[in-house]
Amino acid sequence: MSGKRYIAATRVLSGVIAGGLLAWTTISQLQSDRIPLIALASFFLLLICFTDTLNSRIPNLFTFSLAICGLAYHFWLDGFAGLGMAALGLTVGFSLLIIPYAMGGMGAGDVKCLAALGALLGPAAIFQVFLYMGLAGGVLAILHYLLESNLREEIVAWGKRIGMSICVRDPRMMAPARSGAKLRFPYAAAIIFGFCAFEQWGGLI
Repeated sequence: MSGKRYIAATRVLSGVIAGGLLAWTTISQLQSDRIPLIALASFFLLLICFTDTLNSRIPNLFTFSLAICGLAYHFWLDGFAGLGMAALGLTVGFSLLIIPYAMGGMGAGDVKCLAALGALLGPAAIFQVFLYMGLAGGVLAILHYLLESNLREEIVAWGKRIGMSICVRDPRMMAPARSGAKLRFPYAAAIIFGFCAFEQWGGLI
């Protein structure tokens, strides 16, 4: 099986697992007074995961709808105090990923997704989701990198550079060539893992 097929299989598998976790989280919280919030978040996150897994894209329609629902939900519950809390959650969610986005580590859709989820969960909860998400994202990044199509070629090339460096006594030759390529994987799955972990286990810190 080619590297590209491995990557496709990994993308689909992470998306399927994320979707299954969302369903399990929703079902396990059916008796909770938070079930309207959890069900609403799960619905939109499932749509977001589907499009990110298959098309590497998170439509603004989904993220904006989730944000509006979060603002409206808390305004309905607690009036302007709830609306302010939801707006703060949106701001915190956006702020947590804006630096990684600026560094090229993720797409704008991921930033908007976490911001929209923050509007629904609130500032404290979205920070905990972010911590879990970081752990899940690290694991997903390692798995996707290990299955990258040119990983074997990079290892062979690195070995050749080491041998050349020894022969000519120039350690600079061991430096990897800059290809400019970036590894991309559906980060919506990591956000979902973070959300489900928070709902099941509570805050990480």
